[in-house]
Amino acid sequence: MHTPAHVAASLLIWRKAANWKETLAVIAGAILPDASMFLFYGYQKLIGSTEHEIWSKLYFQDSWQLFFDVFNSIPIFLVLAIFAHFTGRRILFLVVASALVHVLCDFPLHNDDAHRHFLPLTHWRFNSPVSYWDPKHFGVYTIIVELLFAVSSSFYLAVGDFKRSVRVTAGCVLGLYALVFLAGFSYWCRKA
Repeated sequence: MHTPAHVAASLLIWRKAANWKETLAVIAGAILPDASMFLFYGYQKLIGSTEHEIWSKLYFQDSWQLFFDVFNSIPIFLVLAIFAHFTGRRILFLVVASALVHVLCDFPLHNDDAHRHFLPLTHWRFNSPVSYWDPKHFGVYTIIVELLFAVSSSFYLAVGDFKRSVRVTAGCVLGLYALVFLAGFSYWCRKA
């Protein structure tokens, strides 16, 4: 899934977050597994790598794969969630639990770019027949479903409870993000 849909899923699941601090923890956790990708991409662009080099060669280097997989490890996030729960660290728990939602949503949606979700216990990868982006593996349909989910979730979060200004604002921001995602998807469809 793309990051806006991860944020939407986490906000829906953890929408009972009581204040801004907790809501921001949920959003940060939803973004955390993709942070390695953002760092990788930013670094590669900074040193002058081309888009083709980035996504066909550099992305698949062992060192970068390990970096991505650590940020997508179910066992690592589970240990952190248990630690946070039993030590009463609510903010850390929300970050890690939201990251787990992200990883579990991604698990069935990666084909040749699958992560080793059970690192360090095993190096096994689940290469799903469905991809969140690759048209050769139903990516166009996945993106449409994901976009509908992100937009409808944003609407629900924004208007579902006007008494909760945190949720209304978060829903509106997510809605704006989903519209930007829609514009990018429209552009991608015209180029494909």
